[in-house]
Amino acid sequence: MGTQLIAGQNAKLNDAQLTFSLAVGNDQGASLDASAILLANTGKVSSDDDFIFFNQPKHPSGGVEQKDGSTFSVDLSKVPGHLERIAFVLTVEPGLSALSSGYRFDLKGNADQFEFSGQGTGRQEKSLIVCELYRRNGEWKVKVVDQGFAGGMAPLAEHFGVDVDSNSKPAPTPTPAPAPPKPQEKLSINLSKITLDKKGDTISLEKKSATFGKIHVNLNWDQTAGAGASKKGLFGSLLGGKQGGVDLDLGCMFEFKDGTKGIVQALGNNFGSLERAPYIFLDGDDRTGSVNQGENLYLNGQHWGDIKRVMIFAFIYEGVANWAQTNGRVSIKAPDQPEIEIRMDASGKNENFCVIAMLENQNGALNISKEVNYFGSHKPADNHYGFGFQWKASTK
Repeated sequence: MGTQLIAGQNAKLNDAQLTFSLAVGNDQGASLDASAILLANTGKVSSDDDFIFFNQPKHPSGGVEQKDGSTFSVDLSKVPGHLERIAFVLTVEPGLSALSSGYRFDLKGNADQFEFSGQGTGRQEKSLIVCELYRRNGEWKVKVVDQGFAGGMAPLAEHFGVDVDSNSKPAPTPTPAPAPPKPQEKLSINLSKITLDKKGDTISLEKKSATFGKIHVNLNWDQTAGAGASKKGLFGSLLGGKQGGVDLDLGCMFEFKDGTKGIVQALGNNFGSLERAPYIFLDGDDRTGSVNQGENLYLNGQHWGDIKRVMIFAFIYEGVANWAQTNGRVSIKAPDQPEIEIRMDASGKNENFCVIAMLENQNGALNISKEVNYFGSHKPADNHYGFGFQWKASTK
């Protein structure tokens, strides 16, 4: 058993090769991300290479590498001389209070064995500096920090000199800076997940290769009020009078640069195609609530240059729900890009149609904005966004 540390305590390290591991107990379905940040003597990052996370798992020096989502290998002998601290951080959505059993970390080498257990209950912070390894007079030490930031990753990033925009979203295309940094210099870092918190928040993703590849849009929600409940059971307490269950569908309206417009959705069996126009494909329709992965829409990024805009929506085909209670969320993923998450967090009572996000082609970039606007049906949503379709009743 290792040495038990307490918050604020430090200890000398004897080993150069170490393994840092994070663990949580009951996370109640929270979204967890772990990262490591290498810092100069100013306490700031000196290059975007110094941010180690899911999409950038290894430091060029070989000093820190993320082995999996919660485990990092460290070789202190390889850490460049101008970098004097390694901070391990944890981000939790919707907040640390979701970790009812708290969290713990282990730091192990051949001789060194350290452990720490932290509390989660009652804590509203969304991001946390767990601990730091730091160099002092040529020797390395470990210090338990356990310092949280209520605003999530954005204030934590700013604490370390990472520049974020006014909407608290990291810029998606970082520009490397020389090391060591100038005083107060800030860098932009591409994080593993970016949440668009407010209606109107926007982020632009630049292509890192010839195309965006396969773009994956996933709609998910709390599908069970209790273990094993069906979709009907999930929405049973949310229905406004109609008790026949709810069918929640993912779809999109699209417009090409040549003026071609259309809809991809289960309604009318318009599932689209990934290999031919419209290069958008809806992967099935879950009418049972038994698919834990939710519903999925794919865009062929090789043809992104032909597309003007894609409006992502969800539609309740049967029943009327209070959207805010479904914990609905959409994630948008593209190869070599951060995951973008949008939560349907605004109230939409008695409205069956939600425009969740708008994807727009802006000079080849993929511009994503949070909409979360509610309408009674397809037609008023179309009128608002100006696609100009002719509408008639249809069934699945």
